[in-house]
Amino acid sequence: MRSDSAWQSWADADPYFGVLSDERFRSGRIDEHREEFFASGERDVRRFIERFEQSFGRLPSGGALDFGCGVGRLSLPLASRFDRVLGLDVAPAMLVEARANAERFQCPNAAFANADDALSNAPGQFAFVCSYIVLQHIPVPRGLAFIERLIAKVQPGGGCMLHVSLRRAPSVVRRSVYWARLHVPGAHAALNLALGRPMREPMMQMNEYPLPAVLAQFHRAGMHDVLVGLEDHQGTLTASLTARRPGPRIGGKLIERE
Repeated sequence: MRSDSAWQSWADADPYFGVLSDERFRSGRIDEHREEFFASGERDVRRFIERFEQSFGRLPSGGALDFGCGVGRLSLPLASRFDRVLGLDVAPAMLVEARANAERFQCPNAAFANADDALSNAPGQFAFVCSYIVLQHIPVPRGLAFIERLIAKVQPGGGCMLHVSLRRAPSVVRRSVYWARLHVPGAHAALNLALGRPMREPMMQMNEYPLPAVLAQFHRAGMHDVLVGLEDHQGTLTASLTARRPGPRIGGKLIERE
């Protein structure tokens, strides 16, 4: 699939920059900025967990699932908070780098596996499921199917944070350039060269998700209280959706964690 192919190209050529588009994280500079890269993941994970626990209470212990894990930017900080972490990604080169980072930062409870559409390498359920700056690069029909499966991976009493893009607001010029990159043969390579980038540097899709359709998926799963946090990502309005699956019932009574 086209988005998978582009992501795999990033994984082969410039994996850290593919995860976070900051010149400090280019392949030639990552060794001097690796700590900063993972510090950004620590800040994001802390923010996700604090947002959840302020609204829904303490998360249970157990496993965490990081969908679209890349080189492990979020997986490794999650590993310090959960008994085990599973990172899923479609790019084999990303998984190789993620495993090397887990060894580098001494995270033996972090494992990584290929992400297929059925999430078949992530059996069972998890205390916390997250996906950040990932779904926006996946075409909406396929992404909605992923969201449904990710929500189903949340164990009773557990939670999730799923991030989607809602609306891009580029200028007319930027919209025209984006269209040309997608549809005019040779335009993407020529624009890369004009900007001083490698000619074959891949282009990642940016897809807008319909928020009502996403929220309906949470509702169907019995997760009726969803915290929506809006963020601006370089001119793209995005939403971080944080929710908790209700706890188990005993004798018809809902058992909630404190």
